[in-house]
Amino acid sequence: MTILFASDLDRTLIYSKNSRGTEVQEKDLSPVEWVDEKPTAFMTTKEIEYFHKLSPTITFVPVTTRTASQYNRITGIFKPSEKPTYAIVSNGAVILENGKPLTEWSDKVKKQLQLDCTSIEHVMPQLEAYAKKEFVLRVLHAESWFVYMIIDEKMFSVEELENLSQIFYEQGFTLSHQGRKLYIMPNCINKSTALQFVKERIEAKTVIAAGDSMLDFDMVMSADQGYIPSHGEAVKQKELLPPHVFVTNNSGVLAGEEIVKKVCEYLL
Repeated sequence: MTILFASDLDRTLIYSKNSRGTEVQEKDLSPVEWVDEKPTAFMTTKEIEYFHKLSPTITFVPVTTRTASQYNRITGIFKPSEKPTYAIVSNGAVILENGKPLTEWSDKVKKQLQLDCTSIEHVMPQLEAYAKKEFVLRVLHAESWFVYMIIDEKMFSVEELENLSQIFYEQGFTLSHQGRKLYIMPNCINKSTALQFVKERIEAKTVIAAGDSMLDFDMVMSADQGYIPSHGEAVKQKELLPPHVFVTNNSGVLAGEEIVKKVCEYLL
């Protein structure tokens, strides 16, 4: 029996200095990502130990909004010979198989973007007005798949988020506010659909999924067993959660440790 463990990375399994919380000491953390030779993301040492104890019947598939190059910076999780065969990056626009994009999948996504009129070429003109607002620091795109803004959180209001969400929802986009980033994501680019493709490809019978944001929500809800960190954006939908989706007791990096421990014990 093949069990697929699909998990978001940032703020679910791995944490920056700003997001990891204060309930864990430096000595209990291990860096898993480096940028310019400086550690930028961490897991607890226990979490890494649990991760390496996962049953061989469990296939881990990272599922992230990071681009492939950003994902490849995360080298501290995996043993050298155990890097995942599959990784879902760019929020599901790209599926890596042994480190290389599956063109059959990305071509399918490109066609759908054009059909839905939700490609960057369609959305950028609409963003010009918002890019001038005081709370927007930068407007970026992820390899031409989707757009995200770097925002000033102190100046960004709930009302502004609701207004933007309504405007873009009507045009086929999902908005997700994660810290200093505001994602404007075409609906056809999503983690759940990409994960279903991988599930069928490896003939997995059971799916465990974890994620903190609204971009993870459908993936977690459709899994056989799901986990949401208690600090996550997706917790706002707590009243909608079915019995098979659990919210962690801990927050920050300790939530990541809790999730991996529970997956490690899944077959016990």
